[in-house]
Amino acid sequence: MTAFSSSQLVTWTGGRWTAPPVQPLTGFTMDSRQLRPGQVFVALRTAKRDGHDFLPQAAAAGAGAALVASANPALALPQLVVTDPLAAFQTIAREHRSEFHGTVVGVTGSVGKTSTKDLLTVLLGGAPGVLATEGNLNNHIGVPLTLTRLDPAVHRAAVIEAGINAPGEMATLAAMIEPDHAVVTLVAPAHLEKLGAIENVAAEKATLPAFTRRGGLQVFPVSCWAFEEFQLLANPLILVPEQEDEVCVTGRTVKFGVVQRPERTELKLDGRRTFNLRRVSGGMAQNTALALALASELGVDDATLQARLERWTPSKWRGELRQSGAATVYCDFYNANPASMSDAIDAFNEMVGEDRPRLYVLGCMEELGAEAAMFHHALGRALRLRPQDRAFVIGDHAAAVCAGATEAGRPAGQVQAVNAIEPVRAVLANFTGSVFLKGSRRYQLETLLEPAQPVTAHA
Repeated sequence: MTAFSSSQLVTWTGGRWTAPPVQPLTGFTMDSRQLRPGQVFVALRTAKRDGHDFLPQAAAAGAGAALVASANPALALPQLVVTDPLAAFQTIAREHRSEFHGTVVGVTGSVGKTSTKDLLTVLLGGAPGVLATEGNLNNHIGVPLTLTRLDPAVHRAAVIEAGINAPGEMATLAAMIEPDHAVVTLVAPAHLEKLGAIENVAAEKATLPAFTRRGGLQVFPVSCWAFEEFQLLANPLILVPEQEDEVCVTGRTVKFGVVQRPERTELKLDGRRTFNLRRVSGGMAQNTALALALASELGVDDATLQARLERWTPSKWRGELRQSGAATVYCDFYNANPASMSDAIDAFNEMVGEDRPRLYVLGCMEELGAEAAMFHHALGRALRLRPQDRAFVIGDHAAAVCAGATEAGRPAGQVQAVNAIEPVRAVLANFTGSVFLKGSRRYQLETLLEPAQPVTAHA
């Protein structure tokens, strides 16, 4: 268990103690309901609540101390008073990480970063020796929470996910993570509402590998090379599809190929190394190749990589096939942007039988800014609907999806905009074909599912 000394925290933050802690400080939390005895309660102020209001609850739960902007003198709880608790917490995380001598890998990208983080963690050996971001705790709060869990007595490596949605955020995360190596899964239109243009997305994503320690690898697909920030990286390892013969890049390359079998995906690296895993989408196959390439560079042999691939299961809600009543349902409703939506639809169409009707339930893609209607219109045009298929769309840009489908020649009513998911539930209850569910978390499409039995294939 990681322990933090009170003097160390003062040195790192410049704060002052109201009273010296009397028990070991064994980690950090912002949630007084989940606090474990000995942890430091970080009193964050947000638009919704002020953590200082929960100091009594934290003390009652056994907090070893609290990190605060203003002390509560009525409490015996030791409080470290700082100017900004969040900034101080991030500094603590950065300093604690700098003292860790194991391998730290940073993972980011517009699509698939959580799945890639989880897979790479497995390939490097998994828990307990490899610490990984829990779920998608990948932001300015989640990253320091993960980094402060680093325990040199337990961990020999860590895989840390970094996610952003506004300019400048990645620099804060990257400075804390200070990765020994970094992976960027893809640069694609995402979070454009605040980032504005894909060039700004690329600049943010390239910031993480730019913070890589000297000699570290920066692993990314060749599509990222189109952006200048990636061309400036010091030690790139670039993933190139084997069918691309003429590639002009500076740095090492790894060729990869994908063969999709009915029940599995076959990957080849550099034309001679073959790996098999459960059936995944084309996008996840590329992410797997990125993870394999880095794990190989870190010394994991091919036999071990294959054995670990066979143990890997995809992250929840990311390309699962489930049985719901008489329908086979493709579930990918963690989040959605144009690239992930296209990849998921392609995987669904390849996996399910041609002989059954298909029902598409699409939640709109969020945070696409001024071009949102255009992206949704393109989605409607791209839907490959047969006469026996139909689609429902829910969200602010549902009309644009319907318009795109109509423009592509789909008959009126085959793609229908709905304001709520209840009408879809009634259709799904009696549907006997294949169902595609994908949309941003806002739409909670998972509530359409009955208790379900997993099927073997994933994407």
